[in-house]
Amino acid sequence: MRPDYENAYAEYRIKAGILFLYYKPQACLTLHIAEQVVHDRLALQTGKAYPVYCDVRTIIDSDKEARDYLSRMGNDLIHALAFRVNYPVSEVMMQFYLKNGTGKIPTQLVVDIRSAYSFLKSYSNL
Repeated sequence: MRPDYENAYAEYRIKAGILFLYYKPQACLTLHIAEQVVHDRLALQTGKAYPVYCDVRTIIDSDKEARDYLSRMGNDLIHALAFRVNYPVSEVMMQFYLKNGTGKIPTQLVVDIRSAYSFLKSYSNL
């Protein structure tokens, strides 16, 4: 997979040692979508861990199975996570993930890319 990749659900870019993941507009994040996004992210990373900027502003809702999957399996090969959210819609949805899924991964909710980059750059290997 090349450093920039796109599927039906998300766009992925690796730049300056950070993986940028932009979800495409979804009415509901389902288990199938979550599995595909994680699968493609891991394929793009080719075994290398990255700090990840994850833009979830376009996701309107998510089902429990998707949230559970992401909280269990979605953290592989991630040094740190910055979730870009819109308050209050995506922020409320991300509270579940923060409570149940990040474990020891440094995680932050942000409202702009500058804050995310400032947080993630210290976790980059570049």
